[in-house]
Amino acid sequence: MSPKGFSSVEEILSSATVPLVVLLDGIEDPQNLGAIIRTAEGAGVDGIILPERRSAGITEAVASVSAGALEYLKVARVKNLARTMEDLKRRGIWLVGAEGGQDEYWYEFDYCVPLGLVLGSEGKGLRPLIRKSCDKILSIPLPGKMSSLNVSAAAAIFLFEVIRQRKLKKIE
Repeated sequence: MSPKGFSSVEEILSSATVPLVVLLDGIEDPQNLGAIIRTAEGAGVDGIILPERRSAGITEAVASVSAGALEYLKVARVKNLARTMEDLKRRGIWLVGAEGGQDEYWYEFDYCVPLGLVLGSEGKGLRPLIRKSCDKILSIPLPGKMSSLNVSAAAAIFLFEVIRQRKLKKIE
């Protein structure tokens, strides 16, 4: 049973001047989902979009890890994430995927546009169709021995770069 009802994508976008949404592709760990929700709310994200399948639900565990942030953040659950992404693109929202090993880095993009940040699953990253639907795929360089970060850590790095850039240009 879900402690909170879902919003629609329309509800998420309706109050946003320059939308900032997070799309999660296959995040199945409730701890990661809760941590992403907490970070997203702290960053002022307008909402999170989850697929109906291959995704953790909004459970008590997720709510607990979100440390109360779930109460303030809209979450939509969609049947088809790729179709939702195409709809967002038609609305003028840029879709930026986060994936290791890319030649372009997270700080090299101008996030002062309407934006959807797309994050992939803990083990497999972005599915091919979701990856293909992104306008840009960016990476966080990892000069150490590890080839990837926890998805909630990557979310924080990307989201606070968005906030940094938007604050510099006074975009709220």
